[in-house]
Amino acid sequence: MDEPTHACPQVPATAAAAPADWPAGKVGFVALVGRPNVGKSTFLNTALDYRLAAVSPKPQTTRRRWLGIRSDADSQMLFLDTPGVHAPSHALGEAMVEGARTALRDADVVIGLADPTRRPGAEDRLVAELLAACRRPLLLALNKTDIATPEDMARTEAFFREYLPDVPCFRIAAIHKSTLDPLLERVKDLLPGGPFLFPPDAVTDAMERQIGAELIREAVLEHLQHEVPHATAVTIEAWEELPKKRRIAAVLHVERESQKAIVIGRDGSMLSQIRRSAVPKLVELCGIRIELRLRVKVSEDWRRHRGQAREFVGIEVGGRARDRR
Repeated sequence: MDEPTHACPQVPATAAAAPADWPAGKVGFVALVGRPNVGKSTFLNTALDYRLAAVSPKPQTTRRRWLGIRSDADSQMLFLDTPGVHAPSHALGEAMVEGARTALRDADVVIGLADPTRRPGAEDRLVAELLAACRRPLLLALNKTDIATPEDMARTEAFFREYLPDVPCFRIAAIHKSTLDPLLERVKDLLPGGPFLFPPDAVTDAMERQIGAELIREAVLEHLQHEVPHATAVTIEAWEELPKKRRIAAVLHVERESQKAIVIGRDGSMLSQIRRSAVPKLVELCGIRIELRLRVKVSEDWRRHRGQAREFVGIEVGGRARDRR
C-alpha cells in the first residue's frame, strides 16, 4: 500500500499576492463530493502525499472544508475536501452539507466519489442529484476497487449512470497513489490556465494548529465508539513554540456530562490513551517534541447551535476561496 508521507507544511499559504516568479500552468479548484465515508479524505491525503484530513472508518469524519494544494511543473490543483453529503439532523449537519454545496459552486472541476462496496441508497441519490445539477466539468470516481467485486462496480456505475449518463468514469483505490494518476491527468486537462495561486511548495492554506486539532480528533475517533466521537469537537487553547518542543493545550468539547465521563475514562485512562495516540501524529506534523495537555469540557448540545458548531468545527459557508486574492 502506498502510504502518504507527512512532511511538515510550509508557512501557511496565502493567495493574497502571487509573486511574478511563481509558475503558471493549469490552475483551479477541484471539489471532492460524495456521501459520508466514501474515501474523500483518503483520496486527498494520498493525492497530496500528506496527512491533512482526519481518516476514520466512522461516517461523517470530515466536518470542515479543507484546501489541499498539489503542484507540479505545469499545474496547481486546489482540492476542496468536503463533508459527506447526508440528510442533516442538527445545525452541524446542516452546515456540513451546505459546505459541500458551496464547494460545488466554487469548483472549476468536480470529482464525485462513490463506494461500490455498499449498495446505493438515499445518500447516494442526494449525491447523484447534486452532481447532475452541477454546472461544472464533472468526473465520476468509483473508489475501493481493491476490495469491491466486479458486480459491486457494475451495480454502482449503473446507479450513477441513471443521473450522469455521459460523465467520464474512473476506477480507483484511494489508498494507492498509482491508481489516481489517470484521473488526475484528466483533471489537469479540464482546469483553466493561469498563474499559480499559492507557492509551489505549499500543501495547504490551513494553519498548523488547525491541522493539529484535526489530528487530535483523529485520535478521538480511534478510541471512542457509538455517538461519543461524533459529539466531540477539538479546539486548541494554547500553541506555544519553544526552542526544543511544542507545548499544546487542547479542549475536547462534548455535549453531556455522561459523555465527559466516557472520554475521561476510569482514573483518566481513556484521555491518556487519546493523548498517547495524538502525540506521535503531532510530532510527525511539527517535527519536534510535543508536550500535549488535554481537558474535557461539556458544551451542552453544541452540534444543535449553529454558531457554536461553526466556531468549534471551523466550517465556513459561502465565499469563493480564490476571492482571497
